[in-house]
Amino acid sequence: SDVYKRQNMDFSAKETFQRKDLIIEMTKNKKAKPAFDNTLKFGHHDTDHMFICDWDMGKGWEKPQIVPYQNFQIDPMNSTLHYAIQCFEGLKAYKDAQGRARLFRADLNMYRFKQSCKRISLPDFDGMELHECLKELIKLEKEWIPEKEGFSLYVRPTAISMCDKLGVAVPDKARLFIICSPIGPYYPSGFKPIKLFCDPNNVRAFPKGAGAYKIGSNYGPTIAPGGQAIKQGYDQILWMQDENVGEVGTSNIFFYWKNQQGELELITPSLDGTILPGVTRDSVLEIAKEMNRF
Repeated sequence: SDVYKRQNMDFSAKETFQRKDLIIEMTKNKKAKPAFDNTLKFGHHDTDHMFICDWDMGKGWEKPQIVPYQNFQIDPMNSTLHYAIQCFEGLKAYKDAQGRARLFRADLNMYRFKQSCKRISLPDFDGMELHECLKELIKLEKEWIPEKEGFSLYVRPTAISMCDKLGVAVPDKARLFIICSPIGPYYPSGFKPIKLFCDPNNVRAFPKGAGAYKIGSNYGPTIAPGGQAIKQGYDQILWMQDENVGEVGTSNIFFYWKNQQGELELITPSLDGTILPGVTRDSVLEIAKEMNRF
């Protein structure tokens, strides 16, 4: 598409799994669903099925599978546990007015997922092939998508090292998987202004670091400062790098204001390597350009 060309996006890979090889094993024991109301908490409920695909340095990708949701067995020496060789994505599936399952620009999440995997030396894959496998998973889990405004099925693609040896090195084994979870509105009490704390003592990401990638090591260190901000009466941290604005909590930020000349402007931090290239961010910018208002 024009968007892919404009942003120089390449979804291909030298070696990959393929949708045509997808193996589907249906669960024999469907789970009871939670109430799809404001008691529904983020990430507390798993669905019936999940996607898994394993990789071996000597053999390449195995055939992709959709299987009943299940636990993993991981060796205590697994390098994901010791060196944070892990990345993930976050997107949502919705139901439209006709009851059809919909994904919002999930292809862009697949592209970003590829970049995160490359950054931490996990194996590459064809993003469009994963996109097609994801659509098959969503078809199976369609009944887990709440039919209420503000509710959705959260989708979490994840990649981890399955190397069972200590040592900071490129993994010789890896696993890619996708799980789903029904969720309610991000703000259960309704959309309203929130209080932000400009933290002068903590930095989310550094220039020339890995802040532009959705890797676990970017998130764990933010939990303690975020908790301190909440104790002080704030809702989120506005992450700063000296006097430069970064992100809010785990989200991109926009400013809508009048400049000194009285002109309306829509401002967001540039992608300087410390900012996650959000799909919603990209969508807002594309729409704003088409509106030709700024």
